[in-house]
This record gives sequence, structure tokens and C-alpha cells, in this order.
Amino acid sequence: MNEETRKYLFIVALSSLALISCKKETVKSVPATDSTSIITHSLKSDSAVINPSDTLNNLVDKSVIGTHLLTESSLSPRLKSLLGTDYDQMVKHWNTETPFTKEGEILHASGCKQHDCNTYSYDLYIDTKNNKINVYKFSQSKLTVFAEDDYRIVLKDSLLQDLNTKKLNANIPKEK
Repeated sequence: MNEETRKYLFIVALSSLALISCKKETVKSVPATDSTSIITHSLKSDSAVINPSDTLNNLVDKSVIGTHLLTESSLSPRLKSLLGTDYDQMVKHWNTETPFTKEGEILHASGCKQHDCNTYSYDLYIDTKNNKINVYKFSQSKLTVFAEDDYRIVLKDSLLQDLNTKKLNANIPKEK
């Protein structure tokens, strides 16, 4: 085999490897719905945290910081949109935290400013059935509720009791 044939075969082999190594991007289809329906099956794709195998239900007993939920998840753009200018403050002050718990269809986690939970404290609620997020921000005896699409998640049992305890500690009237 002469030198020119070797060069030709080398170039063909190299070109083949380059074509094989290129990955084709896949685009997920977006389901069409009318404005009155709620897509509950959309949680399967919308709830990916870091890896596609991680879903919202896998968050139970995990931390918000450890899962990078506020900064690197598919929920972080929704949180940015929901909180607006308060988003950066929430990320900055989410230092001391509780792991996710689940009561019914509601996931809950809380976080606050390290050594100063009275100044900045946040409660994150995710309604997995209705695919909605609520964030409760406690700041200097004031409560601000951020409700995605103006959908207020109904809290019951221990979630409501914990919220009312926080409100009592912050001198804010409790919910019934």
C-alpha cells in the first residue's frame, strides 16, 4: 500500500469518526391544551431536577442546596419568574434549611439566612398534582406570598400547623 492510499484511508476513517461522534439533539413535543385544563402528566418532563431520572417525588428527604433546585433545575426559571427581584435574595439567603417533606401531593422545604432566620426565611411549596409553586417569604415580621399563576396551594395538617407557628413567631395572624 503506497503513501497516498494510506493518507486517503486515514482521512476517510477520521471523517467517519467525526460524523459518528456528532450527536443529534432531540426536541420534546409540547402537548397542546386549552386554557382551562391542567396538564398533570407534564410533571414527568417538567420536574427533572438535575438528571432526567430525578423527579419531584425523588426530592423527599433531600436538601434544596444539595439538589441545586434553586439554581440548576428545570424549576429555577419558574422560580425566577415567580419571585422576580426577590429570586437572587432567596438564593443568597437559603443557607440553613430543612429537607423536603411530602404531605399528600404537596412537597415542602424551608430555608433561611444563616444565624438570622428572623430576618430572611423562605418556605417553598410545590403542588405536584397541579404543577404549581408557592413561596412564602418571611422578612422582618412581614409575610409575602408568591403564588404561581395566582394559584394558592391549600395547606393542611402539619404543613398548616408549621406555617401558623412561623406566623406566630413573626407576629403575623395565622391562617385557618
